[in-house]
Amino acid sequence: MQATSINSQEHFLVEPPRNTPIVREVDVLVCGGGVSGIGAALGAARAGAKTMVIEKNAFLGGAATAVLMNTWNVPVSRMTGVAREIALTLAERGEGNITGPTFPFDPEGFKQAAVDLLQQANVEVLNYTWIEDAIMEGSRIKGVIIQNKSGRQAILAKTVVDATGDADVAAAAGAEYVKGREKDNKMRPMSVLFRLGGVDLGKVIEYCRSQPKEYFTADPNFHIIEPEKGLVRLSGFFHIADKARAAGELPEEIHYLRFEGIDVAHGIVTVNNSRVYGVDGTNAWDISRADTQARLQNRQLKNVIRKHIPGFENAFVIDSSPTVGVRETRRVRGPYVLPQEDLIAQRTFDDSVIRVWRHMAAGRDWHKAEGGEGAPNDAVYRTVTTDLTWFEIPWRVFTPNKVDGMTVGGRVLSVTHEADMWTRGQYCCLVTGQIAGIGAALAAEQGITPAALDVRQLQYVLGKQGIDVGSAAEKLMSKAA
Repeated sequence: MQATSINSQEHFLVEPPRNTPIVREVDVLVCGGGVSGIGAALGAARAGAKTMVIEKNAFLGGAATAVLMNTWNVPVSRMTGVAREIALTLAERGEGNITGPTFPFDPEGFKQAAVDLLQQANVEVLNYTWIEDAIMEGSRIKGVIIQNKSGRQAILAKTVVDATGDADVAAAAGAEYVKGREKDNKMRPMSVLFRLGGVDLGKVIEYCRSQPKEYFTADPNFHIIEPEKGLVRLSGFFHIADKARAAGELPEEIHYLRFEGIDVAHGIVTVNNSRVYGVDGTNAWDISRADTQARLQNRQLKNVIRKHIPGFENAFVIDSSPTVGVRETRRVRGPYVLPQEDLIAQRTFDDSVIRVWRHMAAGRDWHKAEGGEGAPNDAVYRTVTTDLTWFEIPWRVFTPNKVDGMTVGGRVLSVTHEADMWTRGQYCCLVTGQIAGIGAALAAEQGITPAALDVRQLQYVLGKQGIDVGSAAEKLMSKAA
């Protein structure tokens, strides 16, 4: 056997050729088991495809579980597809609240609900597995190389869905992409969330109600006090953050305090405040640095919250997110790049595949790449409000340029940095993942590339799976009549 050689002068290894075993051949391979990957796997399997999903973590759910971001900014009444199904499942199990303008849920319940639905759909799930590379035949992706405790292996597929959040597979396959903000490649901050138990929410609510202007952001969707419905969400506490920063108790990056995903019955509060800027979620050293800095910020946050907010005196840390939350990295470039202007104008498309509802407004960016989130001059948190609005997404943003045989879902869509603020939310990622999975399944069945699909047929199948395809639905109905 040829040995590995070291080129010390140019600092790389020369590895010998190897035979990599092919361990699976499937119709649709979903890369990434976060919310978009769950949607993709369910969409593909329910469309009749033999489906497999690969996930690096020990469990599924991504941002909803590994990052502990357990609130969706959309009412369940406006949800569509498998996202609505999951929300109703969690509510039925007592693990989600569907009565308000947003949807808080139990992240542990989400883990189990995802597994249950995927098992019912006969989806094979492989956790603890990293994707090493794309298997290419010219411009056509044929599968991926994986690495796990069983070693280096290959999985072949008729169609691949990139639901990695970072476009890892698309980039490896040679797809066109951008990273971060187009003008300077800067990206939104990273965070580590944590949960506090032992919180006296009655005392916290009484304190907040006594001086609401001191404790709340302008947007009512971020401060909900309806404990009788089991709904509490708090955001603001600007004067506390200002005093703590001045006293050296908080870092300069923290200008407000934000509590969400609150379990009113058990006094459990999710804290979403750590912010680490100037880091790249595709760089291993940056990810490690962001994780370390965010956890240091969280220790400071815990002490400030316990010290300054009545009702938190006896609070203790239940857990923290096992992975750092990455808000933005790569987005592919496809036949169309969806801009924010289309979303604001509620532009409709002949190839629309989803009408998405969420609380949003023009120019509203909750997590600016340059920092200053919640600072006195930050209108987004201090003075601006959002409305429940809708926008459409066309099929052309789901297929990357320069790679055949692939669809993308979630944060990977072909959209601009500004539009990404509208599309990056978990609910949107889940349902766009489902669309990517259905498109992949139809392409695999017909032996064509996803970009060559008959969009009318795709829209019909999407509708059968409970997805509101927007204005295109009316055209389909009129033609059917």
